[in-house]
Amino acid sequence: MNELPELIEKINNLFAKKRNTIYTIRLVYNQYDDEVNIFFEQHVIGLPIKSKPIGRLPGTYQNRFQDIKMLLQQETHVTVLIK
Repeated sequence: MNELPELIEKINNLFAKKRNTIYTIRLVYNQYDDEVNIFFEQHVIGLPIKSKPIGRLPGTYQNRFQDIKMLLQQETHVTVLIK
């Protein structure tokens, strides 16, 4: 889990706490490339969702989705969704 501190730093830099904005982190397993993609989503009320890819993890992390989710939520205080 050496990549996670770098991801947490990226997320904290993107998280601006703007008014009327919903922030989420989405974890998606890509079975064709055998990797976990991580997206930072920003939804200003009344506007479309902006999704920005912020990282990739090897497919071996798929088994630890719940652990990663809990760690990211505790460190960043942003909602984490698993797809």
